[in-house]
Amino acid sequence: MKRAWKWIAASLFLLSVTALAAGFFVFHRLRERIEARSPHLVAISLPAPDLIFQTLSGQNRHLSDFKGKVVFLNLWGTWCVQCIAEMPTVQRLYSHYKDDPKVVFLIVSRLDTPQQVERYARLGGYTLPFFVTRDDNIPPSMYFQQYPATFLYSKDGRIAMEHAGGADWADPSVIAFIDGLKDRAE
Repeated sequence: MKRAWKWIAASLFLLSVTALAAGFFVFHRLRERIEARSPHLVAISLPAPDLIFQTLSGQNRHLSDFKGKVVFLNLWGTWCVQCIAEMPTVQRLYSHYKDDPKVVFLIVSRLDTPQQVERYARLGGYTLPFFVTRDDNIPPSMYFQQYPATFLYSKDGRIAMEHAGGADWADPSVIAFIDGLKDRAE
């Protein structure tokens, strides 16, 4: 009987290791596919609803607070595989613009606590400006039923681009699009 338990334990261990390795492989393949996929950027001009979100220390903020700047807004979650896979490209784009006073990044997590987001940022080495929100604070026009959902806002506060799903946000076409929004007169 003791031998049977050892065999079962060894089998379960091998199964766990195999499943973990397969999950790791699938995640890295997904990340490679996302990093190879530039977003389809189509310029639009739509009124922007005012999103309410909180800093990780609990202060309320509004999307409308950033009118006059180009805003990159990413709705994501630590539980979302595509969100996690695209985050390194969001970090690279942020690093390109972090010292530019005309561009603001809002990386807003839903269904996560501030502590979960802080832990994720720390473990991933991310320096992005992270925030949190609740689903009932997301306006219906921004609720795509797919995450991540990314929006670019022009300086006049209008939606200039929206994209559902993971993408390579460090792609040169994104930088050109943001630079065009920065240089456009209001």
